Amino acid sequence: MDQSTDTTQLRIVQQQKLKDLQAHQKNLKELQAELEKINLRIKNHEKLSTEDTKFISELGWLSALSVTIASIAASL
Repeated sequence: MDQSTDTTQLRIVQQQKLKDLQAHQKNLKELQAELEKINLRIKNHEKLSTEDTKFISELGWLSALSVTIASIAASL
């Protein structure tokens, strides 16, 4: 392959990665908004719904999993 083909392929990959990052950023903003709602309920001493509790527990599980994955990646 010549250099221009490599450059074109690199741009395509970079554009896809950018789209992926933007999608993740949108998801993170949604998660943050949900956490802020739950935090406000807690501060106002409101009872949390079953969905709120489930959301928090799933988020905790995902946090633990991400730490494990990061630890394994760091050890490689």
